[in-house]
Amino acid sequence: MTIHLLAGPIHTDILLPLDDATRARFAAFGGPDLPLGHPGADWLVAGWGARDFYTTTATWHDLSLRATLRAVAGDASVLRLSLAGPIDPGFPTWRVQMDTATYDRLVDAILATAARDAGGGPIPVDHPGFSTTDAFFEATGRFHLLRTCNAWVGAMLRRAGLPFGAWTPLPLSVRIAHRTHLVP
Repeated sequence: MTIHLLAGPIHTDILLPLDDATRARFAAFGGPDLPLGHPGADWLVAGWGARDFYTTTATWHDLSLRATLRAVAGDASVLRLSLAGPIDPGFPTWRVQMDTATYDRLVDAILATAARDAGGGPIPVDHPGFSTTDAFFEATGRFHLLRTCNAWVGAMLRRAGLPFGAWTPLPLSVRIAHRTHLVP
């Protein structure tokens, strides 16, 4: 099984193959904002981050001092799930190969990140996503300078049982851990 890591200047996401099994595991998150059955969706993109910063900073133009300071000092966290189509072979993602049991543990770890309501369902954040196929959900844990979105990616991979860097606070540290531990 292959997943991908997608890093930008400050944030890394995990791309899960959106097959029937993954759709079933994330079914409780599906809805109008996250149409898991969308015919053009090949990947489920999962990311975690500071609530104020992540929900309001779609582009560098959206960056605010308030959101940045809250992220550094500590903020509640959110899980963002979005859909993506086929990955162009030339697109710069980092491939991670794993067996089915490891993949299942990775999905378990990501699902455990979502905060749950009294009935056990995920709690949607009342905030629009950045596209027509994404949604934010309340998450567990607090984001802060030492517990970043990139550190979350490393933690998810370690919980899946993969060797990975002990602390990956930046996209560069995720890349180094990927090269060191997962590239033959």
